[in-house]
Amino acid sequence: MTLWESLADRLAAIAAPPPSDPVGWARDKLGAHLWSKQVEIAESVCTHRRTAVKSCHGAGKSWTAGMLASWWIDTHSPGEAIVVSTAPTYKQVHAVLWEEIRKQHRIGGLPGRVTLDDEWKIGDVLVGMGRKPADHDAHGFQGIHRRFVLVILDEACGIPAPLWAAVEAITTNDDARILAIGNPDDPNTEFGKVCSPGSGWNVLKIDAHHTPNLSGEPVPDALRPLLPSREWVEDAATRWGTDSPMYQSKVLGEFPEASELALIKPAWITAAQERTLPPTAPVTLGVDVARYGTDRTIVAHRQGGRIRVISDEGQASTTATSGRVIQAQRDHLADAIRVDGVGVGGGVVDMLAEQGYPVEDMQAGGAARDPAHFVNARAEWYWGLREAFESGQIDIDPTDDQLAAELGALRFEYDSRGRIKIESKDDLRARTGGGSPDRADALALAFAIPKTYRPPTGLY
Repeated sequence: MTLWESLADRLAAIAAPPPSDPVGWARDKLGAHLWSKQVEIAESVCTHRRTAVKSCHGAGKSWTAGMLASWWIDTHSPGEAIVVSTAPTYKQVHAVLWEEIRKQHRIGGLPGRVTLDDEWKIGDVLVGMGRKPADHDAHGFQGIHRRFVLVILDEACGIPAPLWAAVEAITTNDDARILAIGNPDDPNTEFGKVCSPGSGWNVLKIDAHHTPNLSGEPVPDALRPLLPSREWVEDAATRWGTDSPMYQSKVLGEFPEASELALIKPAWITAAQERTLPPTAPVTLGVDVARYGTDRTIVAHRQGGRIRVISDEGQASTTATSGRVIQAQRDHLADAIRVDGVGVGGGVVDMLAEQGYPVEDMQAGGAARDPAHFVNARAEWYWGLREAFESGQIDIDPTDDQLAAELGALRFEYDSRGRIKIESKDDLRARTGGGSPDRADALALAFAIPKTYRPPTGLY
């Protein structure tokens, strides 16, 4: 091979996209059979920059992570790629994930050497390492600069926030990948956050009921003793109870409910994203009005249980907002337009009413239809939205991460008279560091039952 041919091959390797067949690689190199959830994880790492896996106990998550690490190193040129792993303790780094990597390195006859110090080198080039930096070290992986970086966060629920920040700092390019995998024990962790709707991560779940011994999926007999058994699942239900946090995490692969005061539970949001409901009459528009600043003016379009945000604008005047709503009404022939009439929204209500459109002036701070149970109308509207999610009567856009995040952040409480009260926007901002829940407010308006109903009048 000439010098120019060698250089051409080198440049081609540098320009190559990430390899995309870890399943075939595992079969050919390790003689391994991947069952359906392992295939799903492998494919996600190929196509998504960030993958989070909530796993039940005993589903082979560390073997899967080790296989992906070995595949990544074996299918990239030395010096262009690196695998970095961490876990809550050094013992978990050394004795779990890197023990799997050492084993797979031997089975596959893979290049280089894997040391007992949890490093993989090919020649003098470091291509993989397991580390447990100090919990508060946000620069724990500083100095790692490769095009193809795969970071594995094993037992991810126990990894503190600063290490997540350190991981993000070395995976900023399009060819980098992060795989976070573990039992979902505590929702009040960084792992809980990235597994929440609207995080931007591709979130997968392994429920013990979906593993081969319970689902009936055909797998080699040698694999079955390594996976959860039906007896173990039944015993867990008896010992822990199916409503217990332990059962939810270790068997169902779900986080225990984040808070008893969460208005709309994460599982309900995910179900609504996955649900498809037919669009039915009547057609309603929910309009949350903002004028200036960081708040947004949102128009949500509802047909039966199906609802989508159809307009999102900032810094719009009341006349411009009125025009946008009129256009939406003409496009969708809405039977009702429910507008947040507080503050600048009052001008939008007046303009629409003056022209004969079927507008409802929705006053969030006004009296509820059921004042014995709700502090104000806003609490009653949002409780109705909660019931739509809980009963499976709502279908939201699965790609609208902002909406999902806003819905998941909402909290409620009880006042001294036992009435339901929704956390104020100011308190929500202070607690989460986020903005106003404009999209969620538009949904609540679209699902709200006005205190009074005025039939449409005039021509529109």
